[in-house]
Amino acid sequence: MERSKVLVIVGSSAGAAILILVVIIIAHITSQPLQHSADPQSAATPGDATAQTDEELALKAAEPIDPAMIGYHETGSFPVAFREPRALAVEGNAQIHVGGDRAVIRYSSDGKKLAEIALQGEPRCLAVGALDHLSPGQLYVGMENHVEVYNPHGTRVAVWGSRGPKAIFSSITTTENEVWVADAGNRLVWRFDVAGKLLEPVGQTDPSQHRSRFLVTNHYFDVVAGTDDLVYVVNPRLLRVEGFTHKGEYETAWGKGSPAVADFFGCCNPAQLAVLPDGRFVTAEKGMPRVKIYSRDGHFQTAVVGPPQLTDTPTDLATDRHGRVLVLDGRAAKVRVFEKNVSSKEENK
Repeated sequence: MERSKVLVIVGSSAGAAILILVVIIIAHITSQPLQHSADPQSAATPGDATAQTDEELALKAAEPIDPAMIGYHETGSFPVAFREPRALAVEGNAQIHVGGDRAVIRYSSDGKKLAEIALQGEPRCLAVGALDHLSPGQLYVGMENHVEVYNPHGTRVAVWGSRGPKAIFSSITTTENEVWVADAGNRLVWRFDVAGKLLEPVGQTDPSQHRSRFLVTNHYFDVVAGTDDLVYVVNPRLLRVEGFTHKGEYETAWGKGSPAVADFFGCCNPAQLAVLPDGRFVTAEKGMPRVKIYSRDGHFQTAVVGPPQLTDTPTDLATDRHGRVLVLDGRAAKVRVFEKNVSSKEENK
């Protein structure tokens, strides 16, 4: 079972037994297609149900977060005007975009509503062109199977073609010249130029690159542009993050599975991924809801929040230019803001 290579056997025999059970169950749910649902975060397949049951059992072995490991604190929050908030993105000027229901709302950095864009469908993911993007401030809205483009004034300027009936868009990010979209249904990352022309996708099996395809169980499948000219994609069942060049070539990977706080736990994590201005990573996990910070080379540094302050998987993650971590709490319908503790020993390396 090749997939077991990414899991580590922990010191306790109970933990080892549970992780072996995880691997055995995952081996039986590799090829079922994902089903469409009105709520991509709650849509379930038989494979999802099996993984969920497994995680509930395995959580008993998970290492709790020692308060000394937490290097951030919550400094504020604001409600969002959605029944089902789904997506979060931050502009270079720190304005915050939240997508949900059939709209995108833009908020100031302190949570004041600035504008609203009505949509004809339900948004699944959001990205705003960064300052180095060919169209800074341009909003890219990932719908279920296509991308819609809005200028900084909120006017729709383009609708890109559908990626087919199997497509379930789950995450979107921008580079200088491209837009990358994670598709949990097709288990690929689509690459587009800024005009919407489809480029070579990422994730097709390529033995020459010594990596497997993306192993996606559910609708958590994230992608984010790094600060080091790589784009990072979560390979959920392998419990790791993979880095690709802007041409889509596999370059590196980090992350492993274990119940330890420093690692990723369960069948398929991390669920969400973001990048801080200095290039470090922010992750969120499902099953064991916790948000953590990793160095630029993938080493655990500190936790941001976990149980009992965090009781459910974050719907989305983002960061702003000030280094704040923003967590979209879908259950509470609010954006929660976390800042680094002044006394934190977290290292910027």
